[in-house]
Amino acid sequence: MDTKEKILYNSLEMFSKLGYNAVSVRDIAKTVNIKESSIYYHFKNKQEILDSMVKKYEDHIKELTNILNTSIADMDSSIPFSFESMKAYYFEQYLFDPFCNQMMRFMMIEQFHNETMQVLYDRYLFELPETIQTGTFLMMSRMGIISEQQARMISRSFFTEMTMLTFRYLLNGELTEKKKNIFCEKAFSYFNDIMRGEAHG
Repeated sequence: MDTKEKILYNSLEMFSKLGYNAVSVRDIAKTVNIKESSIYYHFKNKQEILDSMVKKYEDHIKELTNILNTSIADMDSSIPFSFESMKAYYFEQYLFDPFCNQMMRFMMIEQFHNETMQVLYDRYLFELPETIQTGTFLMMSRMGIISEQQARMISRSFFTEMTMLTFRYLLNGELTEKKKNIFCEKAFSYFNDIMRGEAHG
């Protein structure tokens, strides 16, 4: 990791715990173990550090979304859908990813102080996850696993449960392997329950 990346990651770590306004450029420099003037070699000011981390976050999500859309387009009824595929894409590369997880925590804090961050908070913690999960279940309806009506009902139920689990285990205190495992177990159990409910319904 080069100095610019260290500045970015250390800044985010502090922002996600203390909030943007509580962290100074001097604080960042001290954490990275460089002179304060060195920060300005890589970034014009603290706002540019924030803008860079938001761009990195959005670029990452865009890349993952493109992968998901391509995967959905390539799937057909002969390829079974599994919870593991959701885990590999949505959990491991987004919810469990240290950078993304800290960004979500930061948005939770900063939504009260920054209108732009409030918009991002709504988009990436609610709007986009709901869209992704709805799209996943609609894909299953196109594969003939469930009906479109069932897909929409299941997606609303699953989104509600996933949101609760995310806030309880992934955005509450330190993110640990134990919490990630509990999150996966509960999400997997709920997914199986609602799918069994549809199968027998």
